Amino acid sequence: MKTISILLLFSLNSFAQYRKPELIARYSGNDAFNAPVGLYCFTSEPQPTKEGVFLGCTNGEGQAQMVKWAPEFKVVALSEYGMFSHPKEVEGKTNWYEFSESGVSNLYEFQDNNLDVINLKNLGPAYALIDSFTAVRGQSYIYRLQDDAKKLQGWKNHIVTSMYAEDVAHIFPPASSVDGDFIIKVRRESTSENAPDELLLWNGQFKTILKDRDADPASAYKSFRHQYAIDGASVAMVVSDDQGEALVIVKEGKVTEVARVGKDLMGFDYFSPKMRNGVLAFRGVDLEKRKALWVYEQGLLRKLLTQGDIVQTDKGLARVDYKDQDALFYGAPGIGPKGEIYQQATLTDADFSMTLLGIGLIKFAKE
Repeated sequence: MKTISILLLFSLNSFAQYRKPELIARYSGNDAFNAPVGLYCFTSEPQPTKEGVFLGCTNGEGQAQMVKWAPEFKVVALSEYGMFSHPKEVEGKTNWYEFSESGVSNLYEFQDNNLDVINLKNLGPAYALIDSFTAVRGQSYIYRLQDDAKKLQGWKNHIVTSMYAEDVAHIFPPASSVDGDFIIKVRRESTSENAPDELLLWNGQFKTILKDRDADPASAYKSFRHQYAIDGASVAMVVSDDQGEALVIVKEGKVTEVARVGKDLMGFDYFSPKMRNGVLAFRGVDLEKRKALWVYEQGLLRKLLTQGDIVQTDKGLARVDYKDQDALFYGAPGIGPKGEIYQQATLTDADFSMTLLGIGLIKFAKE
């Protein structure tokens, strides 16, 4: 099956640095393009790599599977016990883990067209909650151990070490970069929203890069969300200050504002921004109350995909739209090694909005 080029009806300026988008796949319960019928991927987010774009899905029987388009569809792995986490790429290796109500079980690593499955064991007390198994630098991983004492543990070749064990009330899920550095948000004193929050960057050692006003009365920020992206020394997140909410990039103490609610858009979606090689992508609602996908690069902010856009698909013209706006875009966007951006979006017939064509995986490649 061939990847179909599609034409979105934008002005030429909208694509000054991106090629015309491509429909990589379309999946639904009735028919599909470049995917089997009954494939569902809306609970995951795409991870583009040099070996293809990975996405966690379920098949028609409800079994979790990791799939890949390169550009043809391929099933990479089937779950044994539970669900798959979002795929991530760190130091050239794509990884994900299997989890269920009992916690994390198997770790999967894919590189050079080879899949390794590692059974995880002896991660901590049987009663403790273990999650967020995240790849970091040096072929190592970190995970949260949520027992009486909140800890961030390190794992490598079944050897467990303590990464962060200070007296905190909560450690939010970490986020890592493709280079293996990572960010954690910690909440001190209690789990209350009014408890002090700090954001810590690890690039060989921990360094606090941001505090909220509860932690530091002189801070410009009342709070910051726990969805963030890291790219080298740059960290992107949504913050709340005296003027409202804004998406900012923090780098070595300098703060750059990317977009602000009321000025550039009506609000940010609760999905993590993505950042790689200087490209930042995020979801939100524009000033006309439409769902949209934005890209920010070299000081320029613009929309790539907006609710209501018309596309050309394998079934003819389609519209990026749905009666339930919350089911229009699925998951966070993904950014590949060349700055290419992927997003899942619901497609309906261009003339008959009640005719659902399924979910499309759409790619925007850089010039």
